[in-house]
Amino acid sequence: MKRFLNSNKAVNGFYLLIHGCFLLSFLLVQGCNNAKAISIDASSSAIGALLSDGDFGIFGNLGNAGGTSPAATSPVNISLSGYLNITSNDLNLTLTDSTDSTTQTLALTANGSYSFSTELTSGDSYSISLGSYTQGQACSISTNASGTAGTTGTATIVCERQLAIAAGWKNNSGVPVLKLFGVNHAVNPYVVTKNLSVTVGGAPSSVDPELVWTGSNYLLVWKSADTTIKGQFYDISLTALGSTFTIYTGSGITIGKVSAAYNPSGEFAVVWTESASTRAAKYQRINASTGALLGTATSIASSTSNTYTSADVILSGSTYYTAFRQRTSGGANSLLAYSFSTGAATSVKTYTATSGTDSLALDYPSLFTQGTNIWLFYSQTNTDGSGNVNSATLKSSNNFQVTPATMRTETNPYGCDPVNSSGDQYMIPSVAIANSTNLLVSYDSFCADMGVYNEVSNLPVTITSGAITSGAAGTPTDYSVSEIGTSSTMGSSITCRTAACFISAGDESSKAIYLFDPDFGGNIEGTSTIYPTDSNGIQTPVTVIQ
Repeated sequence: MKRFLNSNKAVNGFYLLIHGCFLLSFLLVQGCNNAKAISIDASSSAIGALLSDGDFGIFGNLGNAGGTSPAATSPVNISLSGYLNITSNDLNLTLTDSTDSTTQTLALTANGSYSFSTELTSGDSYSISLGSYTQGQACSISTNASGTAGTTGTATIVCERQLAIAAGWKNNSGVPVLKLFGVNHAVNPYVVTKNLSVTVGGAPSSVDPELVWTGSNYLLVWKSADTTIKGQFYDISLTALGSTFTIYTGSGITIGKVSAAYNPSGEFAVVWTESASTRAAKYQRINASTGALLGTATSIASSTSNTYTSADVILSGSTYYTAFRQRTSGGANSLLAYSFSTGAATSVKTYTATSGTDSLALDYPSLFTQGTNIWLFYSQTNTDGSGNVNSATLKSSNNFQVTPATMRTETNPYGCDPVNSSGDQYMIPSVAIANSTNLLVSYDSFCADMGVYNEVSNLPVTITSGAITSGAAGTPTDYSVSEIGTSSTMGSSITCRTAACFISAGDESSKAIYLFDPDFGGNIEGTSTIYPTDSNGIQTPVTVIQ
């Protein structure tokens, strides 16, 4: 073996001998006699190509035992929206690589963008499945639940809170009933996920349930007796939190309709009317976590001669607004609107209407808010000016405007015939915000003296720049007769989700609780029976949907 002499030139510590073989400076190879030594700069493209090519000559596969370059990989990305992780139950996903049958999991605690921890080999097919998550909401992989690594886009998971419905009624024996239902509206047909019986605790003339969603739990309020208001918290899955608590109790009184509003500062305001030797509309604030009373019951308005009924309440900004009917001993009718926070209430607006010498009944206010706008819907019973009722009108007021707008007038809906002595007629509204340009109003047609609710309808209303303008009301859709074959539905309530609105209502004839799915084109998308026929009877049902 020859040693290489000084005639070989060294550059950057490498020697390249060309005689049909390649050598490193530290390698001696037999059979390369008489080789001519040349030098090449190690930074040149030639030596760079040799060193970087993992499969070339004796430089091949340095550090790569397989003899090939590592395969390209791609992440599998996830986008999660609408998820409410409020019972400490993460949303769990499983990714299955269909090419090599491997799996990996991912637990998501909040909305956002994520990726599975291990990337997949580009070109591998895969699928993603949903595991456990906080119940009381519906989650689905709306796009890209399966695909190919490197080419398929982000998997989109969308969640939405399920419907919750409180329903109160009396059975044929006069026993009060209070039910709480959970409904998965994301499947067709709709599925009742919860059917809870709530202990009323007494024998009120009417249960009058109220249900409020806070963004993390529900408050259910009801009358356990004509003198007592009770409350109970539930989580998103309608699991009771803590015990039932008393919000208010009085002596020698009869409590009317109960309403409640949530304040993100950590409280609720509960509003009601009561009749006694001194009549009043009152409110009580309670702690939003414990139900403990905050302050004492405060009178909004009181009188020894006037009567107050049908109170409703909402929160706008940091101020509560309430509206209720007032009737004087002389038969003068008005609708009063007040605001309050922690002390005495302040009068905001008084609405009155007359026909001839008749003071028209203004009743059943329904308040709601969006941004800086406060809407008030209510019923106006109309007369011919000589004391004879001839129709009812649904009215609306935006930000307590001086002159309310007329939404719809009905003269003789489904047998409610006020002209032929069937009594006062009302249109009892419930309102929901469908989107930035539309409201949906449901209303019950009610013949008061007959005690009959004749129809549940919905009315689309267009809002422009946050206001209701003349001609904004669309064509109403009627439900009771067309959908369930009777004309005695009552106690309806409306709410909206991302893609649809829903109306709940009870029916005395069918002895059932129903869920309607309206749209803005006058179509009825679906009708479901939430609570099937009850052999014990359902009398004067009232529902509240959230």
